[in-house]
Amino acid sequence: MEPINILPIIVSSLVAFGIGSFWYSPFLFGKEWMEGRKIQESTIEKSSVLRSYSIQFVFTVVTFSVLAFLISMAEVRSSTDGSFVGLLAWIGFILPISLSSVLWKRDTFTLFLIDVVYNLVIITIGGAIIGAWR
Repeated sequence: MEPINILPIIVSSLVAFGIGSFWYSPFLFGKEWMEGRKIQESTIEKSSVLRSYSIQFVFTVVTFSVLAFLISMAEVRSSTDGSFVGLLAWIGFILPISLSSVLWKRDTFTLFLIDVVYNLVIITIGGAIIGAWR
């Protein structure tokens, strides 16, 4: 197993945040997501948003660090193979865990799709970035 390079992990995390800022914006799915979560823009505390973003970024780095570890263990040498490992991680971990939001929390299928497809996009792109960075 090769040593893990932190740079593609950071880049993948930043790319995921960039995609997320567009994905959950009013241009794509932000309005539907906020309606489904029963969140009104006027009730959002600006001071808590920065804290939430910071914590989310740390855990995004953790996610891509684990993905980098799996990619290294699989001896991936290309973006295609890296995105495939990301896809497998999504199918095996993210999709089944996310399904509980529909089954137990009674989230709508729309909310489920918004979140789970976002995770599919970022984990496969992150896998491609980490896989190519060899």
